[in-house]
Amino acid sequence: MIGIDLVYIPEFAKQLKLGGDIFLQKSFNAAESNSKNTEHLAGIWAAKEAVIKAMGKRPNKLTDILIVAKNERPVARVGDHELEISISHHGDYAVAVAKKEDQ
Repeated sequence: MIGIDLVYIPEFAKQLKLGGDIFLQKSFNAAESNSKNTEHLAGIWAAKEAVIKAMGKRPNKLTDILIVAKNERPVARVGDHELEISISHHGDYAVAVAKKEDQ
């Protein structure tokens, strides 16, 4: 299954500003939110949304989805599952694609 998500970075920046630390804590793991770079966080957000679409269900918490680097490539970990992801940025947009292998 494939999932994709597109984030408009200026709107995401407004969410970050309005939600503050609570938004960060509910949406990102500590390792993910080390960077306060809005563009970087928007890419991770897009990846999490793409993972939800690829899995066909939303986890209990967004922090249950962990975006990490494996062999210098991003992957998503959700419990025992690992999904391939790709994240890209251009101008005011971040996009991510997630691929879940059929089991």
